[in-house]
Amino acid sequence: MKVEGDKLKEILALIESIKDPEIGISIVKLRMIDSIEDNEDKITVNVKLTVPGCPLSSTIEKDIKAALKSQGYADVEVNFGFMTKEELEDIKNVIRKERISMPESIERYETKKLKHIIAVYSAKGGVGKSTVVKLLSQTAKSLGYKTGILDCDISGPSIASLFNIKKQAYANESGKIMPNVNEGISIIGVDMLTNVEAIIWRGPLVSSAIKQMYNDTEWGDLDILLLDLPPGTSDAPITVFQSIPVDGVVVVTTPQELSNIVGKKTLVVAKSLNIPVIGVIENMSYFVCKDCGAVNYLGKSDEKIDLPILAKLPFFMDSNPTEESKSQLKVAIGRIINTKK
Repeated sequence: MKVEGDKLKEILALIESIKDPEIGISIVKLRMIDSIEDNEDKITVNVKLTVPGCPLSSTIEKDIKAALKSQGYADVEVNFGFMTKEELEDIKNVIRKERISMPESIERYETKKLKHIIAVYSAKGGVGKSTVVKLLSQTAKSLGYKTGILDCDISGPSIASLFNIKKQAYANESGKIMPNVNEGISIIGVDMLTNVEAIIWRGPLVSSAIKQMYNDTEWGDLDILLLDLPPGTSDAPITVFQSIPVDGVVVVTTPQELSNIVGKKTLVVAKSLNIPVIGVIENMSYFVCKDCGAVNYLGKSDEKIDLPILAKLPFFMDSNPTEESKSQLKVAIGRIINTKK
């Protein structure tokens, strides 16, 4: 029997505090609760996911069951479906309203010195996003653009390692953080501000660290500042999307199906915040046979994501780039420079 009236309000109130683990907003506010049924003391919650096969659906299921069982509902079942395109359009407005209602947590930097702020992002780990950030920065520098990188991955920064940066950043006489400059690229990350290798970061600390690096670094006049975001939409990416005047997002994915599924969710979050999604860089897209030179593709993300593919990069691009991929990265930088919010 479908639950309605006061009992429906009661159950929704119990699960309203549960947030989508990637978007960071209540599943009730996101209208993910399709219906609730009560069949002989068994409560069934029907949830609509933003994408089919959401990898974190088990987290949502666990949270719903825990919330209801703590209030005496012993037998709880959670079923999953997924939203239609029309319903996805509706939740963009919900996310936008939630963003407006949230207080600004970061004072905005003097953006006239930073011509283009571009977030490089993927909702799935292990797709080589930081390597892509490095390649984009090197390409931009080779084209004559003044370029910087802000490593926003607080718990697992990797840009310093990719550039083989060993030294710590320092403050000048004005108290501004001086970024490390490597290959002519200005770079800062939390691992350059502390020698502590392992720190447990919580929400407020994450926001504080990003604020310090973004506001207090002496960037100078940059044509492009690349933001290397951690995967997912937890504290760091949400802080960046809500508070830093990002001009556009580049999505990094791989040909594997899971990357494409989660990539779609990335687009929902970015578009809902009115941040232009410039396009997709498909990493580890193919490999070149070392014996015969044949190119072997592993899949096609552009058939599943309705966005321009900026570049298809091969395995081992960092150490063995192809002329085609280098050319595509130059085109990608051109798209970035011409992006207008």
